Amino acid sequence: MDTTSDYNTLQTSIDKVIGKLGLSKTIHLLDSFLTNTSIQPSEHDKIKVITQYLVSMATKVFDLNEELFYVSNVREYKDARRCCFHLLRRYTGDTFPKIGISFQCSERTVAYGYGKAAEYLAVPKGNTKFVSKYMQVESVLVEFIGKLN
Repeated sequence: MDTTSDYNTLQTSIDKVIGKLGLSKTIHLLDSFLTNTSIQPSEHDKIKVITQYLVSMATKVFDLNEELFYVSNVREYKDARRCCFHLLRRYTGDTFPKIGISFQCSERTVAYGYGKAAEYLAVPKGNTKFVSKYMQVESVLVEFIGKLN
């Protein structure tokens, strides 16, 4: 991975944000992301809202039918659920059994899906489609959590 290129891309993006919002608002925005991008597991109602939002965003980004989201065995549906498992675990700290209850599946299914998502993310060049969609869902989720807090 070329970290110089990644850093230059990051710097260019930050410069664009500063140009659009101004320096003080950009600093405020970044500070807000640092303090408001995770949810504590004890905040049950917020986690339910986040889960519902996450499912709706995943179905939109992966271009899926929401009625089939929980039951379809088509790869795109599985990938969307894996994306949700990974993001919920990452940003809420929820356990696999709790996530399984929300998704009407077993702890084992969630753990497997979480592991597969982590594998896909570890090799982004081999899984560009999944990683791209994951990043889209993650960005809207982080923004939503920031607003929710």
